[in-house]
Amino acid sequence: MKWFHIHFKEADLSSSSDERLIKEFITLLHTLHQPEDLGLYQLKFRVDDGQVMYLSTPDEYAYKLKSILAHYPVQEVSRPNLKVLKLVLGKGIPLE
Repeated sequence: MKWFHIHFKEADLSSSSDERLIKEFITLLHTLHQPEDLGLYQLKFRVDDGQVMYLSTPDEYAYKLKSILAHYPVQEVSRPNLKVLKLVLGKGIPLE
């Protein structure tokens, strides 16, 4: 499984970059028939300078997700602390 981290700054939010990502992710979910472990998450708390999202994907779909993420300030990361995340879209991994 691969994990990606995106920190949208206030300017990104003003230009609706987060909304575009969500729409593109929904399209990907439908195209792939909502596979297990493909999920979009947000931090349970607000950060001062924007919004933080994480995305998880099975390895076999990573290239499709990366094609969407190429337009955003993204970093591939190790598995985050799941206790601070909430699942927003998809069939992500259990957060317990």
